Amino acid sequence: MMKPAALLIARRHLLLAASLLVTFLLGLGILRAEFDTSLSLLMTRSDPYLEQLDRMEAEFPVPEEISFAFVPRNGEVFSPPTLQALADLNREFRQIPLAFSMSSILAWQSPFGDDTLFERPLSQLDSYTAEELAQLRTEGLADLFVVGTLLSPGADLALANIRMSLTSLDEEQSHEAAQAAITLRDSLQARHPEVDIHVSSGALFEQANRSAMISDLTLLLPIVLLLCTTIICYSFRSLLLGVSVLLVGLITVVMTVGTLGWLGQSFNTISVMAPLVVVTIALADSVHLISIFRQRLLAGDGKIAAMQHSLAFNIRPITLATLTTVIGFASLNLASSPAISSFGSVVAIGVLYAWLLTLFTLPALVLLLPGALSEPLSNALSRSGAGSLPLTARITDLSRAVIGRYNGLLLWSVTALGVIALGLSFLNTTDFDRNSFIGEDSPVHGYVAAVSEKTQRGPQLTYGVQVAEEFGAVEPEFLRQLDRFAEWLRAQEEVVSVVSLVELVKTVNQVMNENQPENYLIPESVRTVEEHLFSYQQVQARDYTLDIVANEDFSLLRLFIVTRPMSNQQIIDLNARIEREFATQLPEAELLHGSAILLFARMDEAVTIELLQGYGFSLLFITLTLIIGMRSIYYGLLSMLPNLLPAVFVFGAWGLVVGQIDPFVMMLFSISIGLVVDDTVHVLSCYQTSRVAGSTPREAVDVALQKAGPALIITTTVMALGTCVLIGASTLFFQQAATLLVPIVLIALLLDLTFFPALLLRADRQR
Repeated sequence: MMKPAALLIARRHLLLAASLLVTFLLGLGILRAEFDTSLSLLMTRSDPYLEQLDRMEAEFPVPEEISFAFVPRNGEVFSPPTLQALADLNREFRQIPLAFSMSSILAWQSPFGDDTLFERPLSQLDSYTAEELAQLRTEGLADLFVVGTLLSPGADLALANIRMSLTSLDEEQSHEAAQAAITLRDSLQARHPEVDIHVSSGALFEQANRSAMISDLTLLLPIVLLLCTTIICYSFRSLLLGVSVLLVGLITVVMTVGTLGWLGQSFNTISVMAPLVVVTIALADSVHLISIFRQRLLAGDGKIAAMQHSLAFNIRPITLATLTTVIGFASLNLASSPAISSFGSVVAIGVLYAWLLTLFTLPALVLLLPGALSEPLSNALSRSGAGSLPLTARITDLSRAVIGRYNGLLLWSVTALGVIALGLSFLNTTDFDRNSFIGEDSPVHGYVAAVSEKTQRGPQLTYGVQVAEEFGAVEPEFLRQLDRFAEWLRAQEEVVSVVSLVELVKTVNQVMNENQPENYLIPESVRTVEEHLFSYQQVQARDYTLDIVANEDFSLLRLFIVTRPMSNQQIIDLNARIEREFATQLPEAELLHGSAILLFARMDEAVTIELLQGYGFSLLFITLTLIIGMRSIYYGLLSMLPNLLPAVFVFGAWGLVVGQIDPFVMMLFSISIGLVVDDTVHVLSCYQTSRVAGSTPREAVDVALQKAGPALIITTTVMALGTCVLIGASTLFFQQAATLLVPIVLIALLLDLTFFPALLLRADRQR
């Protein structure tokens, strides 16, 4: 029976043709590939609050909005430049398709009457004197319905909200509205250079997210391919070999993206990084095969014999490395966030394609190259023993010297540093920032930065209060219970204001009773409450309609809580207190959670727990895979130390220096072990083969470093450069991921060239 390596060589032309045909068929799926930038994909599906949020959104559909922010360079909203810019927007906002109404300090109407701030027509704004504008400023800052909503507390930022006529827009409508809003913003900015104008909306947010994704993918992927291929060409002194590796990388990406398209899945804010990861792994796999191939050429073998030897030598370590990498990424499917699980699945599929192409396609491509590949290289390259850079030989020689001289010191110092780093890693706290997925050059980024800086506004928490019976929410006794609960809320230091049906009923009761302050209370009878609500509906302002706070049959109310700026953990803590107090004061009602911001805050903990669970499972199955693959429990367990330590070192240093991390970056714990195990597997495979052949531990270490060392250095350089490119991404998420992943792979190489061989020597001597 023909051995696998010989079979792959004998059938190489058939395998090459088959792989190209499959690539073509799968590649057609690229035409079906789409991008889904919805933030809902980031949410964990396991959160019970998600179902409550869906109920609230179904009962209280909110029209789409587009918001403009005006930041006067003179620092004063109540001045002619800013007011004229707002007036122009008020005249022209209907240029945006489906725009229905606009709210701003110029077009504001009190919810309890016809009161407005600016009573004169827009054409007469110039007639206001400085004293009148100062008085309007004072009135605006004193009105709770204006400050924090349409005006910053320092009157140095004004907001204008444009409400659309539909509660949801399809993709085409969203795109048209977003483009029209940007065009209008640019027009206003050109006419009013004294005011910085920014625009934001859900559609613009997703469009900015989408643009950042496409920009990062189309710009960074070619850079990764070019850099990595250049390193490979330079290392092996062969442009043709580099082109072969490049082709394998491109085919891998085509097959991966095409498969995603055929499966009907979309790229999201996280899975868009998958092609970059896949191509890096594909290039690294190819390097291992070519490195041994070049070594055999230098030893005098023919091309076919050299490739067959390389395949026989590499099938086991490449297969084991592929399996462990697939396990690392597949473990992300344990996370309930669709974005994370999708990323894990896409990369796992791509890694399998890289394995198939490395074994089935690359040998045929290389053997089709001109025969000059078998000619002797320079003496310097011959001394490297790998057909690669002489620098790799110097590095492996240095590692052998360090292992021989400082074996004990190396083991104890690395172990001690690992223990310290493990303790420091617990200093990290997770904090999800939805804006970390927005490119810094997007229009939304300017809006978010301006509003965050000027308003210092915290999140608005929305709750639903469900009663058992229809019209039960208009019972005076229930309203008094809700009023007492609202007073408790106002007493919390994190809460700025509370608004619900209670405040509306009390205000209308005061207005209906000669506007006397002592009548700001809840009426005694249900009939009076109903009459007040009917009266309010006759005069209600379009921005403060009754259906905002109560559903049609008054069985569900909305409670709005405006808070001070808070961290995610503070939001969770406040919510826990609210739940306890609500259960005490309104035991017969049900509290529904209607804030996406609360779900994102809770997502920190949920994502972290799920990713750590996935990390535990991947660690277990990777260990089992190595034990089975190496046919040794001893070597399988021993190999896990150099696989765990790189991530521990980096996350420990991050905890000491930074201390805060995006929970989605925590998935690097799971995927890093799948990446760094590649080096460990090749060193261990060479070492074990030599030991079985009768070599001493020291001789086996020398052989492992000589054979696997150069390829490890090149693959790590390829991985580090490929990942380092992500630092140039337009989104903070990718930048943070790259900042952590690059040192992980570099430390992994350092440990595999020094600590791991020293560990093998010490452990084998004591057996």
